[in-house]
Amino acid sequence: MKKITRFLGLALVGSIALLLPVKAHASCSGAIVFGSYYTQVTNTSNGPSLRSNFWAFDASAPTAVPTSGNPALGSGNDNGAITETDQWLRVLPPLGTVLTGDWGGSAFDGCPDTTLNVANQRMVLSFSDVDGLGNPTFAVACVQRLPAAANQFDYDTVGAAIALVPLPKAVISNTVRTGSEANITVQSPNFGTGFYTDGSSGCTAATVIPQYDVYKQQIARNAPADNTHDTSAVWTLVGTANVGSPLSFTTTCTTTNCDVYVAVSPRYLNNFSTGEAATPGSPIRLGLNSTKLQAGPVLADTPGKGKKIGNLGGTKSQQ
Repeated sequence: MKKITRFLGLALVGSIALLLPVKAHASCSGAIVFGSYYTQVTNTSNGPSLRSNFWAFDASAPTAVPTSGNPALGSGNDNGAITETDQWLRVLPPLGTVLTGDWGGSAFDGCPDTTLNVANQRMVLSFSDVDGLGNPTFAVACVQRLPAAANQFDYDTVGAAIALVPLPKAVISNTVRTGSEANITVQSPNFGTGFYTDGSSGCTAATVIPQYDVYKQQIARNAPADNTHDTSAVWTLVGTANVGSPLSFTTTCTTTNCDVYVAVSPRYLNNFSTGEAATPGSPIRLGLNSTKLQAGPVLADTPGKGKKIGNLGGTKSQQ
């Protein structure tokens, strides 16, 4: 059954490829096909909320320039200005959502062949979306190049459906009161549940997701939190840390009582993120907000008539 399904997938992909418009130029001198035909991308509607990127790198020097991807359009070896919709991620009934593309047949930025050693060539795909409840999800997959194969970057080799899973929620591991401010320590998130690999050297979570970003939402006391999970004017980047290490920052409430939330997002190899590099201005998608913290001169709400003060000028922020 698996062989029949794969054959059907190849046939359908081939027929659709014939219907696609011919690009004005090719990124590579010859065909370098990538995709998957029976390992589908799942837990996504493949709709407007989906954001994705792909890029190539050399396992021996993954951040070397110009052999790696670059989110700047026109630079690096990546999907450039080409989005996934109707380009390299397609819904093929009855198979579902499958990957199919060709570095040599689309106007992507660069080419994996700019790396010095074909055996060291790797390709990464990243996805972010929202589930039916509007909660943020993600998945990342990395495979090596198989130059003798028809599908040279074969994502079926990860051995499972590339399923989008929840982005980690920010976790506060410690808070320390400093005057009217709070010094907040954010625990390093674990992105392993959304990472897929063929097991080749260089295709490790530590290589592909080396860092994470921390954003804060600092708002007026008891104001409603922004729960859109997209970077916007209300979210401020407070720092980037290596995965496995915590990140600390201090609030800036000064003389105003305020509430603070934090959220995290992966920072992938070569500076890609959960934003879509092909769409300039695309917001970065964040994980779920942390629990609420308070800062400012008074840590608890000022009580009304007949109420007691819960925590005035205490030593620890209230969550």
